Amino acid sequence: ANMPDVGPTVPDEPVKFPFSDVSTGSWYYEAVYYVWENGLMNGTDTYKFSPNSPLTRAMVWAVLARIDGVKIEGDSWMTDAQKWAVAKGVSDGTNPTGYITREQLVTMLWRYKGSPAVEYTLTAPDASGISDWAVDAMKWAASIGLIEGDETGALNPASNSTRAHAATFMMRYCENAGLVK
Repeated sequence: ANMPDVGPTVPDEPVKFPFSDVSTGSWYYEAVYYVWENGLMNGTDTYKFSPNSPLTRAMVWAVLARIDGVKIEGDSWMTDAQKWAVAKGVSDGTNPTGYITREQLVTMLWRYKGSPAVEYTLTAPDASGISDWAVDAMKWAASIGLIEGDETGALNPASNSTRAHAATFMMRYCENAGLVK
């Protein structure tokens, strides 16, 4: 039997990880790759992720909306993310360009999860520095391994979250909840 001539197939060119400021040896590389690959976080520029830069409240709203399956992009991304966050009860929608602290970020994730109750004792040396409104969220986050202490065990609740921290929290959240790949 004669077989038709078939040319070799050329696989699609894989999209290369674009961020020159995230090296494979960085503690946050896996998390940044995860949020980028899953379309949850974008770079601050075409080739920059800016891992050590602070994160804004609107950036968190956008990521959570994307986890929820909402398309957040383009010129109206901030307004769309803000509307989503208020409608979902994740945030009151104020101060979208303000930097977000670690306890604020954890609280938004906790609210998105439905504000689950958890029995957990925080033993971090700075646990007494957690704001009253964030204690339950921080207990939940610590109990599931979402947030971990630094080299001294401190949670640094009032410190601004960096984009690297946020990528790590989002990856751990999604993996814990069985969301995204």
